[in-house]
Amino acid sequence: MSDEYSIVMYHGEFNKSTCGYCKRSNTCNSHGMTAHVMSVRDYQDLIDRGWRRSGTYCYKPTNSSTCCPSYTIRCDALNFKLSKSHKKIIKRVNKFLRDGLKDSGEKESNQDEETDAAEEIPIGPQVTTGVIDVNKLVNKLVDEEQLPPCEPSSSMECSSVKEPVNATSSGSAASQMDPLKPPCKKAKLLRLERKQAKMAQREAQGLPQQPVKKPPKNVEKSLEDFLGEAPQDGKHKLRVKLIPSAKGATDEVLALYRKYQTVIHRDPPHKNTRDSFVRFLCRSPLQIDLICSTGEEFNAFLQVEYELYRKYQTLVHKDPPEDIEDFQYFLQRSPLQLKVSSTSPAKGFGSFHQQYWLDDRLIAVGVIDILPNCVSSVYLFYDPEFSFLSLGTYSSLREVAFTRELQKSCPELKYYYMGFYIHSCPKMRYKGKLQPSSLLCPEVYSWHPITEDLLKKLDRSKYSRFNEDPHARDKDEFQVRHLENVVCLYENTIMYFKDYINLDGSDEERQQTLQYGRLVGRICSRRILLYKN
Repeated sequence: MSDEYSIVMYHGEFNKSTCGYCKRSNTCNSHGMTAHVMSVRDYQDLIDRGWRRSGTYCYKPTNSSTCCPSYTIRCDALNFKLSKSHKKIIKRVNKFLRDGLKDSGEKESNQDEETDAAEEIPIGPQVTTGVIDVNKLVNKLVDEEQLPPCEPSSSMECSSVKEPVNATSSGSAASQMDPLKPPCKKAKLLRLERKQAKMAQREAQGLPQQPVKKPPKNVEKSLEDFLGEAPQDGKHKLRVKLIPSAKGATDEVLALYRKYQTVIHRDPPHKNTRDSFVRFLCRSPLQIDLICSTGEEFNAFLQVEYELYRKYQTLVHKDPPEDIEDFQYFLQRSPLQLKVSSTSPAKGFGSFHQQYWLDDRLIAVGVIDILPNCVSSVYLFYDPEFSFLSLGTYSSLREVAFTRELQKSCPELKYYYMGFYIHSCPKMRYKGKLQPSSLLCPEVYSWHPITEDLLKKLDRSKYSRFNEDPHARDKDEFQVRHLENVVCLYENTIMYFKDYINLDGSDEERQQTLQYGRLVGRICSRRILLYKN
C-alpha cells in the first residue's frame, strides 16, 4: 500500500433528482461516493474517467440517461490561443487598473458570459455515512503495518513501498537525484556556456563572429504579455493570493461568497450559510501537510470570503443565501491530500483558493485543484459590482497562465480542466472558446478536440460517443474477473474483496462493488480503499 492513500464510501446511483443546470425535477441521474481522504494521483485518474467533486462528495453523471449529459472538458494550456474577445477583456481590466474608470461602451453586466463562468455544481445527496476519524484510522493501520509509516514533511516523499503500476503515471528523474552530487546546471546556462566557448574558439582562429540575430518583427504577444501589461503605478492594484482551501473560509471570503450567490444566482439569504460554503468549496478529501497560516489568520478571512459568496449567489444566481456551514462544505472542505515533494509545485498538489484583491478589497475567489497533470477549476464567485470586468473569463485566463507557469517546474502538468461541458446548456458554450480544448469520450475515456464535426454530432444527439472506432475499448476497463482484487476497508482492516465477500456474501453487495469498479476503473479499484460498514 502506498503512503498516498484514498478512502471512499460508494453510495451507488441516484436517479430522478433535480438537475442543477436545466432545473427540471426528476431528470438528473448520477453515481456518487464520499471521499473521506484522497490522493491527488487517484483524483487525477478519476476526473480522467468523468468524475468530479463537490466538497468531499464525488459524482459521475449517468450521461446515457440523464437530462443534461456532462462531458469533462480540458484546454491544452501550453498551446492556448488568445481570441479577440480574450484580449479585449484583459485590456479592459488593465485599463480599469490604470485609471479606475469603467469603459463607457461596456454594459454593467454581461450575463451570457459571467453567469456561466461560475459553474453551479450540484451538491450530492445527504447520505448518512457514519463518522470516520481518518487520522485515528490511519495511525491504527500504520501501527498494524497495514499502511507504511508516513513522516510529515513538506519536501520529501514519505515512503518507498511499492504500489500497483499506474498506466497513467510515470517516474521522474528528479525524484531519483543523488543528494551527494552537485545540482545539475540549467539547460539555458549550459547553452550559454557552449556558445561562449564557440565564440572564443572562433576568435582564437581569427574567424569573424556570427552576427547577432535580431528578434523577428510583429511577433504575436502571448497571454503572459497581455496580463503583464497591468500598470504598476495605476489607480488600482490587483493581487492574486493562493492559499490551501482548508485555510480559505475566512470572513472576507465568506462575505464575498454570500454577495455573489445572492446577486448573481439569486439565492435567498438563508441558504448561503457558513456550513454550506465550507462543505461546497472548502472541504476537500486532499489532506493538508503544509503549514501556511495560523488559525487566527484563517478565521480572520473566513467571514469576508463568505459574505462575498452570499452576495454572489443572491444577486447573480438568484439563490437564497446559504449559511456559513454550507459554504464551508461546498468550497473549503476537500478530500485531497496536499502533497509537497521535490517534483511538485512549490505550494504542492491539492485544493486551493485563488483570492483576487483589488487594493484591500476581496472581489473574487477561484477554487482550484492542482493535480499531477492539470489545474482543475472547481468554482468561481465574484463581487457583482465588478461584473463589468468579466471576472469569470478573466479568472479563467489567469488560471490558464497559472497552469503554464506551474508546467515549468512540473513538465506533466500542462492541462487546464474546466469541469463539465454541457452542450444543451447555453451557459456552457463559453468553455469551448478556450482553444485548443478537448472533450472526454464517455465510453472509451479518450480525448477528442472540439471541432465543428464534434459539435454537429452533439447537435444531433445530446449523448454521443466521440471515439468513432467501433473496436476501441476502455484501456482501464474493469471486468468481472477483477472484482476479487478490489481493495476494501472493513472494521479497520484492509482486505481484498474476495476475502470480504466471505463475510458478507450477498449478491447485492457483489453487484454494487462491480458497479463501483466499472466506474472508477481497474487501476483505482486496486489502489483506493473502498470503505465497508
